Amino acid sequence: MSRISTSVAAAILLSSLVAFSPAGPALAQTPTHDIPQSVRLAHEDTLRQLTAMARRHSRVGEIARKALPVFKAHFQREDEYILPPLTLAPAIADGHVTQDMRWAIAMSDRIKADANAIFAEHTTITEWMSELEAAAERSHERDALEFARSAVADSLYDTEVTEPTAIVIGDYLRAKLPPGQ
Repeated sequence: MSRISTSVAAAILLSSLVAFSPAGPALAQTPTHDIPQSVRLAHEDTLRQLTAMARRHSRVGEIARKALPVFKAHFQREDEYILPPLTLAPAIADGHVTQDMRWAIAMSDRIKADANAIFAEHTTITEWMSELEAAAERSHERDALEFARSAVADSLYDTEVTEPTAIVIGDYLRAKLPPGQ
């Protein structure tokens, strides 16, 4: 399926969900934007693995149960306004900037405004994963050990690359698009 026909199919699906949603028009008033598919898949995998660890009757399971809501809250924040601007990167790299990209500016500004809260979430994730790593080492749970290390690396990547890139996208659009409108 081509990129255009996939976009059209997604738009039709979204329209039908809005039309038949119990929330009805209220849902339509809150615009949402997609996130990169690779990140969506990574989030799903992270939550699947952490949920499986949370079912364990061990210190690893206990830590995973405590870390799971932190991950979910952070992923919700990312889905809401940190990751959507990244979907514009391919078009911007190709030199395409249009008025309908303006929404990313507000998301970029929100990332800047919430920088301390976002950093605190990353710090909490790193602390939980450090505890998980130590518990996994003691109990010889290699999968939990690898997960913890990978989660810390992902969190660091978000801080060093993902969030700054989303901010740069918003700033770039602000510079390229005429004010107002």
